[in-house]
Amino acid sequence: MSDTVKTVVRGPWSVIRHLAIAAALVLLGGPVWGQVHTTLTVLFTSDMHAHVLPFDDLRDRPAQGSVAQVASLVARLRKTNPVSVVLDGGDAIQGTPLEYYAIAAKGAPGEDPTIEAMNRVGYDAAVLGNHEFNFGLDVLRRSLAQSKFTWLAANLSGATAAGLPVRDELILERGGIRIAVLGLTNPNVPHWDPPSHWPGLTFKDPVAVAAACVPGLRERADVVIVVVHSGFEKDLDTGAPDGTDDENYAYRLAQLPGIDLLLTGHTHRNIPPRAFGKTVVAQPGRWAEFVTRVDLDLVQEGGFWKVTSWHGENMPTVAEPADPGVVMAVAPEEARVKAELARPLGELTAPLKVAALPIGDDPSVDLIHAVQLEATGAQLSLAAPLGGRIEFPAGPVTPRFAYALYPYPNTLLVVRLTGSQLKDVLEHAVRGWTGVECAGSGCTLQRDPGMPPYDFDTLEGATYLVDPTAPAGHRIRGLRVGGAAVRPEDVFTVAVNSYRAAGGGGFPHLADAPRVKEIDRPVADLIGEYIARHGKVTPAADDNWAFTIPLRDAPARTPSAPPR
Repeated sequence: MSDTVKTVVRGPWSVIRHLAIAAALVLLGGPVWGQVHTTLTVLFTSDMHAHVLPFDDLRDRPAQGSVAQVASLVARLRKTNPVSVVLDGGDAIQGTPLEYYAIAAKGAPGEDPTIEAMNRVGYDAAVLGNHEFNFGLDVLRRSLAQSKFTWLAANLSGATAAGLPVRDELILERGGIRIAVLGLTNPNVPHWDPPSHWPGLTFKDPVAVAAACVPGLRERADVVIVVVHSGFEKDLDTGAPDGTDDENYAYRLAQLPGIDLLLTGHTHRNIPPRAFGKTVVAQPGRWAEFVTRVDLDLVQEGGFWKVTSWHGENMPTVAEPADPGVVMAVAPEEARVKAELARPLGELTAPLKVAALPIGDDPSVDLIHAVQLEATGAQLSLAAPLGGRIEFPAGPVTPRFAYALYPYPNTLLVVRLTGSQLKDVLEHAVRGWTGVECAGSGCTLQRDPGMPPYDFDTLEGATYLVDPTAPAGHRIRGLRVGGAAVRPEDVFTVAVNSYRAAGGGGFPHLADAPRVKEIDRPVADLIGEYIARHGKVTPAADDNWAFTIPLRDAPARTPSAPPR
């Protein structure tokens, strides 16, 4: 484990120390030694994804939620109760053009606007999320070094050797109350980011680590808070599993004894504080749209504090004013981003309509394929629809187009697959189609509503048919490359994104396939360069794949994609 904050085990000297604190608090007007009751306010954000300002630079319009608004809300709440703690659950430094151009783009100055804003909020601690690793350790080290608050990840090993200022736990004192905060990151970073982004690091099971750490924290603190960058793998009301126990651990963590408050993230759910057994659990959504507030009522027993009751809510930030200090601090970077996003790259010669989940070969996905093939020199390209439902008119194109078309921070790799492995990959990509319903003049394609659109990949550089009526694993027909039927022993180079290459989506073979080439550049950047290089781009699908029967459309109800 990484280094921890040193603390003192309770004993005679601890009692003397409490008396000294109580005497000091008499002068400060805080709770004193003889006071029976007090309240600790815990404020929590997670998955802010670098939404520093209440403005969407990609769509050039106001947005709901921002760190600047969190700053105003926290300042107001601190005035009502200075006995407070402010925490964050991770995925803070990735997600907006403002952040990317400040810390990770070519020629980026390196001054992190999200960290600057969080410093002004006055966070006590934050937990590393999986997206903190998206830009590699050099960027992460630089951003963490700018933090005036503590970063936590008790289940991360190798942090000290890697030069990351990350601790296991933090012991805080507020009004004589000793508060232990244990931080846990998501252990699936190796499945979502390439090895070059986390060299020398290992990620342990957060449940096992918490089980080992919490009893000791319980002995040293009045209140034990666990912050985990993970969501719930089971329904909190029914206990029904949702199949995500390989990346979500909060349900199991909440059942460990000794935890007063479990603060969660990663899944972007708005879960107001609620009791789960003897533990209070919560999650504040995404993009700084909510701040979780939990007020823990404590009573003093034998000189130590004990939680007796609580109340809480997820407080929206939309009506809060943006903190002027935060706005002023990031103004130079915001101006730089606006200029960059308005820079002309080239021209679309025809409109481009992006479907959330197309049911045939699609011009927007084929454009991504073209970029991946040209950037890598691979024979084949694997890609998925990513941009939701968007329509781009014909005319000038700026970097806004590239980031709207490809909103994820993936990079590219080239892997080597055999013909049989390639067919396995394609069968996995079409597993979400569950059949067809035919009535009247046509048939409607059915899909698994629990599968996100970005798991329905297609292959470019080959031709094939998909039979949605066939059993899963037997739906790919007539797979050919260069006009020749693909044989099991054939070998191909395939361009894939880093999420796929790390095992994202559970696609077979990709995580273990031999690496031929790695291009550690965001695909959105490569799209912009492709358009600039070609000048004029005509969106078109080459119809290299199709379903075996005519279809009208997939069901209109499309669930929002889970976070990655």
